[in-house]
Amino acid sequence: MYVIINYLDDMIFFIGIAFPLIVIWRLLRWKKRGFQLKEILHELGILVFFSVLVGLFSQTIIPKTGDVPAYTTGVNLELFRVVEETYKAIVYLGFWQPFYINFLGNIILFMPIGFLLPLLFKRMEFFIFPVVVGLCISLFIEIMQIPQSRSSDVDDLWLNTLGAWLGYICYYFVRKAFPSFTNAFKRIKKQVYET
Repeated sequence: MYVIINYLDDMIFFIGIAFPLIVIWRLLRWKKRGFQLKEILHELGILVFFSVLVGLFSQTIIPKTGDVPAYTTGVNLELFRVVEETYKAIVYLGFWQPFYINFLGNIILFMPIGFLLPLLFKRMEFFIFPVVVGLCISLFIEIMQIPQSRSSDVDDLWLNTLGAWLGYICYYFVRKAFPSFTNAFKRIKKQVYET
């Protein structure tokens, strides 16, 4: 449990640094495009989305200090190895940390992406789009981890993509139950009238 709290603490630190910059960026965009009160929920959702990305990247891309030299942790191309290792850790060692960090952590970190993308953008409402975006973000992270003192793992790709898909499933049920709520987060297109 201490490891999870440490991850969350690190994420909050980086989000706290980036959040004012994100707010300034969005305010400048508002100033340029013109402020519309109806878009306030969309803008709040954008702030949450970019905060989630900052938190995610802070734990996966920013190099961690330590005494492990780069390239020593390797690349795992063996599919479903994480399932086998997690099973062995739980059954033979009674050690649940790999399940929480490597398995659930990889899924949960990407659920906001699958939920927020269709919530904020109408063109992302078809399930394949948020899932593919989740896969692409995960692939980007895994490639960026190769030269660091981290392992790059094919299992992270499918677990992250599964997380994006589960996030979309949550969005789908929220949209079915509260359609006016989810529609309130979409950006309103400006209508252009010809004279």
